Amino acid sequence: MFPDRLDLMKWLVFPALVLTALLLGLSSKAAAPTKITFWHYISGDGNTALIKNFAKEFNNSQKNYVVEVVEPGDFKDIQIKLQAALAAKGDLPSLVQIDNAFFTRLALGNQLFDASNLVDTLPKATVQDFNDTIWDYGQVGGKRFGLPWAASTLLNVYNADAFKAKGLPAPRTWDDYVKAAKALTNRTSKGTIFFIDAWIFGSMVSSRGGNILDANNKPDFDSSAAMQTLQMMYDLTRGGQAIVRNFSEANFAVIDWVRTKAFMVTVPSSSYTLVKDVLPFQLGAVPMPGRTLAGESQLVIPRGNPEAETKGAFEFWSYLTRTENVVRFTKETYYLPLRNSAIKPLGDFMNEPIMKASMEALEKAYNPPHLLEYQKWREVLEAQVERSLKGGLDPKAALLEAQKLASQIR
Repeated sequence: MFPDRLDLMKWLVFPALVLTALLLGLSSKAAAPTKITFWHYISGDGNTALIKNFAKEFNNSQKNYVVEVVEPGDFKDIQIKLQAALAAKGDLPSLVQIDNAFFTRLALGNQLFDASNLVDTLPKATVQDFNDTIWDYGQVGGKRFGLPWAASTLLNVYNADAFKAKGLPAPRTWDDYVKAAKALTNRTSKGTIFFIDAWIFGSMVSSRGGNILDANNKPDFDSSAAMQTLQMMYDLTRGGQAIVRNFSEANFAVIDWVRTKAFMVTVPSSSYTLVKDVLPFQLGAVPMPGRTLAGESQLVIPRGNPEAETKGAFEFWSYLTRTENVVRFTKETYYLPLRNSAIKPLGDFMNEPIMKASMEALEKAYNPPHLLEYQKWREVLEAQVERSLKGGLDPKAALLEAQKLASQIR
């Protein structure tokens, strides 16, 4: 028997419906948003919440990508974890914040995605709106490996109340700095805190008209300016006017500062967020005299991620660096405003001591060259500075040893 007309329609329509459902299912699956994993090391509860809010807002603004924010630790923790991921060639983050020295190493090691073509899609006016010094560091060998985001300058920060009580001028020169350290030291407190850090030490050398690299971009750790810098730090330390801290002791330095165990310190502008809500005194800040090294980090896209993920990472960076978001980020974190168009909307905030000094320092800041050996040279320098300030090694001997060891690195 032949099927009647109704049965025939069922036989014809049912497979079509099944096929349509399958196609819709496949289409829905294909349209699932691409996951973007974002690693950063911006610390502080308020800062963390702000970055998560940026990700949430970006996710709600479009349907192609979903950003997941991850906090692997500080910048050194990220170095270790990212190196492991790159070596394993799998489970790479989509977008990562790394410090400038590590950035150079990865860029020259061919481990980062060249975002030049993506940057070329930006309006010319957008690119020109970025601060030149901050923007330029992300370009290596004519290729765009770094995307600017969190940048800061080094400042001489001081306890303004203590300075006023002693009738001391702001420490804008190293002579004034030394005099203040001696005048403020008492039975329970030191005049200053010195951090053992190559960025800080290199900037202190530059502020005296020197450089930790010579004209051929080779180590120049035993130069006159370097000797003067370490000798000043050594004399104040041995004289009982300075506390010395390395990076692992940063939390102790914060406690020292808040409890007025010291009255001056050289730190990045962004470190202000660690203490701003608990300071029992008025803060003052001035740039170092002369030129200093620019800092502090880049956002990078690791090489080897799928194209859609790479594009999504770039789209999220573009969202983070919209003028209105730069304004919010600067106000919360005290990092520099990356874009010139963000300065006016920041208004009176830019007149706060930290921000005012930061912008003044930025005008004279310069980028170090992109050299593969630079990070290793920095590590050698830090080790010898620590031997001098903590171990009592003569400054000249320490810097001569640093020069010798750095010269052997190939």
